[in-house]
Order: sequence, then structure tokens, then C-alpha cells
Amino acid sequence: MSNSVLIERYLDAFNAGDLDAFDELIAPDYVNHAPATPDPPPGPEGLKPIVALLREQTPDLRFELLRLVDAGDHVAVHTRVHPFGVEQMQIERIRDGQIVEHWRVTAA
Repeated sequence: MSNSVLIERYLDAFNAGDLDAFDELIAPDYVNHAPATPDPPPGPEGLKPIVALLREQTPDLRFELLRLVDAGDHVAVHTRVHPFGVEQMQIERIRDGQIVEHWRVTAA
């Protein structure tokens, strides 16, 4: 699977709250460097509770893909976060068709 397809599937899973999809998309040793959630457990099991909580707090939460830059094992992702209207930049490190590391900055 190409990196762009992986990221699109990741955003689709996030938008749908499809927690099971993260088992395929996220590496077991995945590290989330997002400042809002310091030191979550690694892998999909660390990401799933974050997604579930965000979806519970904001059921209509949706990430709109604006731009994607594929630089081999790193992908830059520019999204608009609905319903808040803020924009976000993410860097995802990819290995063997899975996301291994995640960094995020959200702008007001």
C-alpha cells in the first residue's frame, strides 16, 4: 500500500471511529509524540483510547485532508479539523506499510 493510501485510510478510520482498523494501520511499536497526550502506551492499544475519547467528546469530529507530501519513510499531512475549523500539520513516519511515529501541531 502506498503511503498516501495508508494516510487516507488512517484519516478515514479516525473520522469513522473505526478502532479495529488501527490494528492494521499502526505498528505495534508506534510512538505518539502529540503534546496533548504525553507518553501514551505504544502501538494501536495506545492510540485507540485517544480516538475513542475524541470521538466521544466530539461525535462529528472529522479531519479533512488538504495536502500530503510523501518523502519516503516520512509523510507530511496538512488537515483541517472539523467542526473546529483549525488546521493541523502532522508528520508520520512509515515502516513496512504501517505508521510508526506521529508528531502533530495544531494552529488556531
